[in-house]
Amino acid sequence: MNTIYIVPIEPIDARYTRQWYDNIPKILEQRITASNLDYKVVTVYGAGIADKTSEGAFLDFGATNVYKASQTEAISRWFSQGAIKPGDKFLITDAWNFIITPIKYMSDLLEIPVEIHSIWHAGAYDPSDILGYKMQKPWPGHVETSWFHSSDYNYYASESHRSMFLKNLNIPEEYHHKAIRSGQPHELIVDSLTQYQSTDKQDTVMWPHRYNADKQPEIAEALSDTFDIIITQKMKLDKADYYATMGQSKLIFSCALHENLGISVMEAVLTGAVPVVPDRCSYSEMYLPEFKYPSEWTEDYAAFVYYRNDLVNFIQDKLDNFETYQQLIKDQQQILINNYLSSKIMLDNILK
Repeated sequence: MNTIYIVPIEPIDARYTRQWYDNIPKILEQRITASNLDYKVVTVYGAGIADKTSEGAFLDFGATNVYKASQTEAISRWFSQGAIKPGDKFLITDAWNFIITPIKYMSDLLEIPVEIHSIWHAGAYDPSDILGYKMQKPWPGHVETSWFHSSDYNYYASESHRSMFLKNLNIPEEYHHKAIRSGQPHELIVDSLTQYQSTDKQDTVMWPHRYNADKQPEIAEALSDTFDIIITQKMKLDKADYYATMGQSKLIFSCALHENLGISVMEAVLTGAVPVVPDRCSYSEMYLPEFKYPSEWTEDYAAFVYYRNDLVNFIQDKLDNFETYQQLIKDQQQILINNYLSSKIMLDNILK
């Protein structure tokens, strides 16, 4: 019997990483059982978890290395003890992880062939991501390229993310087959959100992002003069209260400059909110035309000021005519569930 080792990103309660930490092993084991396959699933737990994040980030830039180092230590020990067998597989749930290098190193030099499957979230290859604009040096691109090639398969939630990665890192076309547009394993989140589909929607607009420059919080702040805007990062909500607040809101608004998937907007749509998103990044491929406004309206704060009335009218229409958008919301939900909130493509490839 071969083993699939899940190497999870550290769980932060306020982030979807906690849900992944709990849910991915369940999703994988359910699929193995349903397919009558003979795999053992082992989660490689880390130590030194910090239940906080660095400013503007989705993890702690210091503690994450303690966590990843402890995972690396465990896997290295298993390789040296002969516990890792030929044909075993590793699912790296965040590809920005130096653990890929020693796994490949040990696999090659100990002659124990394993498969490495890596999920990319973001990185320095995206100039609008925090890693991109804080590390404007050559080295991040080199390590990202190395981790891509060290992995047998690389997974991207959206085609826009996949295309940007391949283009910005100049990956030769002969290796593009290793880059797979897969969606992400969020099936269990879909089921858990049904309880928050409130029928008592309020005329509130939710802005759900991290308070970081690439999300343009200043635009949400400015719109609060016109709309009842809930800026969730200011409210210190736990996950249940966050979802309850989301479920009461008629509209979810984004003006993000960086978005490779956009979990929070998808979650809001699943609770019945109307999405209002710019026609850029992953939003362009994911959302129906009725829910997208022209990208130039919020390409920066000056553009927002210029197009403010257009954006206000666009949002106001969705609030005033909320009931008329119900069928489109249902259509949008199915698009997200079938294409972006599913692990099927990724697991088909891992388990083939």
